Amino acid sequence: MSRRSRWILLVLIVVVVGGAVALTLTERPQLDDAQTAVDTTWKPLRTPGQLVLRYQTLEGALSAFDAAGGNDRSVSKDLHAALDAWNRALKDGDAGTQAQAANVVEAQATRLIANAFGSERLKADPAVTDSLTQFAATKPDAALVAAYNHAVRAYEAERTGTLQRPVARILGYDSRPLLVLGTGF
Repeated sequence: MSRRSRWILLVLIVVVVGGAVALTLTERPQLDDAQTAVDTTWKPLRTPGQLVLRYQTLEGALSAFDAAGGNDRSVSKDLHAALDAWNRALKDGDAGTQAQAANVVEAQATRLIANAFGSERLKADPAVTDSLTQFAATKPDAALVAAYNHAVRAYEAERTGTLQRPVARILGYDSRPLLVLGTGF
């Protein structure tokens, strides 16, 4: 390799490394801001008056479902596991983990409602239907859910941009899920 080729290679390496460092330095603050916005909009959702109350009410509905003879159904076992995961996620403090756990709880709650109202025996039990009605009335404030989902969409757009994607991957900016509330009855 000639001396000139070595210099050209060295200059190319310096340019590539310098470009990567510059890209990281310029993109990291934007990624931080977008991730902070997601975390900030998540906090009001997990307050005692929002998702925490909703899932406490769901635990009551699940207890009524189990007492009425639904405890042998897979939905009961799956929902117990989902609620346990939610409670662990609350202690973890990570908004992404909590939102993911909330989505699983919401999906299992939808299954519980379908099972309860699909069974004549369970549907006839007023404790089950009343507790599920109370659960359905505890939807979080729609404006809070919309603000969180908007922040997630903005973060994901920032995180998955052409130039941002490698920086986000290297620095550990993981995906954040949208909050999807289960359907009522």
